[in-house]
Amino acid sequence: MEKKYVNKGFIQQLDGSYAVVIHPVNGYLEPEQLETIWRLAKQYGGAKLTVTQAVMIFGIKPEDFDKIAEELEKVRLPLADIGPVVRNVKVCSCEHCKRVIRDVTPLAAQINQCLAGLATPKKFKIAVNGCPNSCVEAQLNDLGIIAVKDGYWIYLGGKGGRQPQLGTRLDVVIKEEHLIDTVKRIVNGYIKVAQNERLAEVINRMGFLPFLRIALAWNSEGIKTCIGARYCKNGVGDVHAMAERIVSSGNLQGNITISGCGNACAMDKEADYNVVVLKDRVWVYNKNGEMVVIDGDQLPEYLRKNGILK
Repeated sequence: MEKKYVNKGFIQQLDGSYAVVIHPVNGYLEPEQLETIWRLAKQYGGAKLTVTQAVMIFGIKPEDFDKIAEELEKVRLPLADIGPVVRNVKVCSCEHCKRVIRDVTPLAAQINQCLAGLATPKKFKIAVNGCPNSCVEAQLNDLGIIAVKDGYWIYLGGKGGRQPQLGTRLDVVIKEEHLIDTVKRIVNGYIKVAQNERLAEVINRMGFLPFLRIALAWNSEGIKTCIGARYCKNGVGDVHAMAERIVSSGNLQGNITISGCGNACAMDKEADYNVVVLKDRVWVYNKNGEMVVIDGDQLPEYLRKNGILK
């Protein structure tokens, strides 16, 4: 198979021929796209709808790959991402459903554009639902998203197959403005720690919270955080926003930790400074155990005055 079609669209069948898998964006088909599918199915030997909102056309030979890909491209029908990659996002028909809480088709399209086709240790499936009825079975995908009144529930580690497993839901509702970043962090965290295994198997091996710490905590550029209020029901401070503010204010010359509540989950005695974020103030501990109380907005300037941020 040509390199450009590896993990893209064409799957060998029992009789040695191939099927092309087409995944329309958000599962919607326009009349001219249906006409093209009908014509190709009639020419090559039949078509089938899949459970992943894709269409398969059977009876194809390798020498026809380019011709078929060109025909599909003319009517904006993308080849499905297959193999060990982030698969095309499944989404419900929430634009038309009377039970919908929120139209999530733009969100699904955005996630698809950002991540579909990204190489992963094993296949990685994402499903997005516009209400808790979960028509596309968000709980049975590696990452499931369900719209609720104040934001989104996120389920992690679901899968079907011979050993099915329901995903585990984060304890907090994720706000709209953090959702895409959250999805990216989870996928990248999975890529970082997976050992030729699905996300469900990673979570079974590591534990749910340890995986969240890998995926959702900030741990770069000299800053280590807990998972923070965006993802933890105990959190009161947005440690991610604070880390971003420090990074944008200069170059850190040492190491600091930031904990999003009084539990101080990220505290490390080897760090130059340990920061604990509370509702209306920040506690800052130095290596000697001395503590000062400041406003959170003052933290970059405090670190600059003490020579750790330049």
